[in-house]
Amino acid sequence: MKRFILHIVLILCGLLAVERSSAQYYSWGADPTSFKWRQMRGEKYRIVYPDTARHIASEMALYLDAVQSDIAYGYKHPQMSIPFVVHPSNMLSNGLVMWLPKRVEFLSTPDINGYSMPWTKQLVAHEYRHAVQYNNLNRGIVKALSYIIGQQSSTIGLLFMPLWMMEGDAVMSETEMSTFGRGLQPSFSMAYRAYGDITSEFRSRDKWFCGSFKDYIPNHYNLGYFLCRHGYNAYGVILGNDMAELTSRRPWMVVSNSWVFKKLYGTTQPRLFKDTFTTLHNHWQSLPSVTQTTEHIAIPEPKSYTTYSHPVATNDGSIIALKEDFDTPAAFVLIDSLGSERELLRTGPLSTRPALDNFGRLWWTEYQRSTLFEQKVTSKLYYHNIQSGRTTKYRSKANILYPTPTHKGNMAWVEYTIDGRYHIIVDAGTEHSRRTTLPQGVEIHGLAYDNTTEALYAIITDDEGMHIARHTESGTESVTRAAYTTLSNLRASNGKLYFGSIASGRDELHSLDLSTGKEYQLSSSQYGSFSPAPYDKEHVVATSYDKRGYLPVLQRITTDNEVEYRPHPEAMLLPESKPWGVINLDTVRFDSVAADSIAVKHPKRRFSRIGHAINVHSWAPASYNPYEIVEESKIAFNLGATLISQNLLSTTEGFVTWGWNHDEGSVFKGTLRYYGLGINLWASGTYGGQQNMHTIYFYNPDTQEIEFPDAPAKDRYYSVSVGATLPLLFQRGYHTSQLSVSTSWNFSNGMTANVDKIELGGGKISNIKTIGYSEGVHQLSLGLGFSDQVRMAHRDFLPPWGVVLSASYTLNPTTDNFGHLAVLYGKLYTPGFAKHHSLSIAASYQTSIGGFQSDYILSGLAFKSTRLLPRGFSSYDIHNKNYMATSLNYQLPVWYPDGGWGGVIYFKRLRLNLGGDYASFSKPAFNESGDIVNLRRELWAYGGDIIVDFNIFSLPHSATATATLSLYGKGSNSPLGKGKRFYINFGLGLPF
Repeated sequence: MKRFILHIVLILCGLLAVERSSAQYYSWGADPTSFKWRQMRGEKYRIVYPDTARHIASEMALYLDAVQSDIAYGYKHPQMSIPFVVHPSNMLSNGLVMWLPKRVEFLSTPDINGYSMPWTKQLVAHEYRHAVQYNNLNRGIVKALSYIIGQQSSTIGLLFMPLWMMEGDAVMSETEMSTFGRGLQPSFSMAYRAYGDITSEFRSRDKWFCGSFKDYIPNHYNLGYFLCRHGYNAYGVILGNDMAELTSRRPWMVVSNSWVFKKLYGTTQPRLFKDTFTTLHNHWQSLPSVTQTTEHIAIPEPKSYTTYSHPVATNDGSIIALKEDFDTPAAFVLIDSLGSERELLRTGPLSTRPALDNFGRLWWTEYQRSTLFEQKVTSKLYYHNIQSGRTTKYRSKANILYPTPTHKGNMAWVEYTIDGRYHIIVDAGTEHSRRTTLPQGVEIHGLAYDNTTEALYAIITDDEGMHIARHTESGTESVTRAAYTTLSNLRASNGKLYFGSIASGRDELHSLDLSTGKEYQLSSSQYGSFSPAPYDKEHVVATSYDKRGYLPVLQRITTDNEVEYRPHPEAMLLPESKPWGVINLDTVRFDSVAADSIAVKHPKRRFSRIGHAINVHSWAPASYNPYEIVEESKIAFNLGATLISQNLLSTTEGFVTWGWNHDEGSVFKGTLRYYGLGINLWASGTYGGQQNMHTIYFYNPDTQEIEFPDAPAKDRYYSVSVGATLPLLFQRGYHTSQLSVSTSWNFSNGMTANVDKIELGGGKISNIKTIGYSEGVHQLSLGLGFSDQVRMAHRDFLPPWGVVLSASYTLNPTTDNFGHLAVLYGKLYTPGFAKHHSLSIAASYQTSIGGFQSDYILSGLAFKSTRLLPRGFSSYDIHNKNYMATSLNYQLPVWYPDGGWGGVIYFKRLRLNLGGDYASFSKPAFNESGDIVNLRRELWAYGGDIIVDFNIFSLPHSATATATLSLYGKGSNSPLGKGKRFYINFGLGLPF
């Protein structure tokens, strides 16, 4: 009984957590303003796209039509009707099904590390499967709730199917609809194979579901695929269908996945996990043993999971590679022949591999977000002079990929344009540069220059799979036959090509002799070898995988193992599985006939940004501010009703709400935001409650009492606000900076004491009670903010180095009687005394400037900021005159438990924060004689926070939440501040 009650309590907490973390009223970010948007409609989908991406949209329509009858394989109900929004200017390849409003965010740039299926086909097969899952979850109580709270009900529906099942089922769809798809890639199972018998590897099985800060754990896509695949073969059904059907009818069973599995299949989630990986391990043990042929290069012993990638050799035999581990963000390192390692520079997120030219310059490309638009992410070219240590960014508006040194110090590279085309640029960056544009639908996944044949070679992906092609004056010509075999990391030297290939069914190093056209497998690896590059005449340098990560190796160049052509690899690493019998998208071709058919079947229409600006997707029979819930963690509900809107392009969002409470009566509120211009514009309004009073007060020595002006009867309060913020983001490799300029204006019908009517005589005020009040308060604010921080490692919880600076100025432009408010703030992040320790120091200053001044009267005609209050105090405890505050915090990891209550709660990390705050300010007050004196008041707090990183209900690493218990002693030299001596607080931080 106790266990049942605890489950119920936890599920209620989970409902709140998912409501906040998954719903989150998410603004995806705007695309460039220059886009002209179009749309086309299918039977159960709509594609919204910029005109420049019309070919991509037509391809999508063809593939969506092709899978209409198969995408719901194994489910009771078909896919829901859902819009796809194409974002062609974001080089970060991805696809996401979002809610509030429902849509598929389709980032159309092909994945740099893609496999042999074209990117658009991959996304259709994967993301459209989610539309099936959601439609099957939208039943029973979730369907009923949708009439009450709109699409917010979908976030509750996500509780009824675990995320590993949703993504694993989608990977199955992607795999079944291709010849040799994602789940069959050797790298997809590689980490599990390296661990061996994972069912006994760690004490807690939740670790495989929830991830870890201590050890590398594959994500829930990998885990989910193998569990769903095993479930399909063991029970003959799609797990997601049974899960959705049962939990929609019996929602209380969601408190435990094991309850559901017990009811459906007579097993539990832990048992399914054990059966799955026992079966896999037994299969892997049955395979012929493999003798590793690579030789490890001497390096410092890894202290955590480490990834070396893209190694290249220098003229003196040293090796340059990109290195990243759990303790250190990505950096280029130089490894000498003795195994010593020197860091060259830290980088931003790399888009394509580095290349070393004959002048000692290292070239590579990085992802870089637009200064203004979140959905404009480009790929920019950098080079680093190893001798001087200087790094230079090549200035170009193009999306550059695969920089490749060629003859006589020239360069070639690939450019990608937002219409979906790839271009090979020869003699790039010179006035003699030449451009070769590849056909639509053809992807480039590698580029190399061979000095013997004096030609460029590229890895090509198209409808036929992947192959290597030679660049010619008129385009490309095939060097190898196309196959559904993944090729990667192409290099060339002395008449040979070197690349990664899965032709053997494993990730191995290959070479191709350009003079004979023969391909050879160079390596034999237990788990996988990658990224071969010429080292000397007899070896290539590469990386090989084991439990510790990807480590640098040497591999001898041989011709012992010639590779014969096969249309696709053998799926040797996984047990046989029953096929779905669905369409293979590799057989669907987008040609001129298909293009004409799509144009007739799905005519293109204009998509009006103005006409679609308002899109009410959710509502509720309660009054609340969704932005306060998400952005400020303020949860406040009243009786009433709320409508929430966000358009499909994520450029316009807003809400309106009516609420009632005992203190204020009826209150109406609304906010509208617009992001489409790069400048963020907003407007808000409130009506209801009582007017604010900005008063003055006077000490009457005759009566020895404080006197105020007589207050009029308060009317209903209202206010309107408008504002604009210009957020500028600057990425510079390892650093990311933000500069924000903002302004806002607010008008309310607040009441202000008529200080101009005060009459003085004989040191006394004769009419303070009768001066009255005027209605209307204007507030104009100007703000400037700057921040800079470096990239964080996997185990970091705060930036090792960072700075935050801000300044603001607030005034009432309609009167000189209101004091102006000036606020300065700064915060510095520095490393502590050990890895992942963080020391932060913050300081703030605010003061009131000008305004009504008197030797006899204290004025409340001023603004106040709550920036940097000592913990345990509120704005009521401070005054804005010469307010100075500082805060010191030292935070450190204490323990990585990686365990908990199986299936209920999993504890990942325990942190401790030690902190101290101090503030002082001038507090005007009357002394016993009635004179105004300025008293220096002080506030302080000291103590600590215990912070726990945890996951509930086997949620994946991306859903890690934090719980914080704070205990601080507090004090003040003010008589009014000597109440509570301790501050105790509990907070919940959710992953958004």
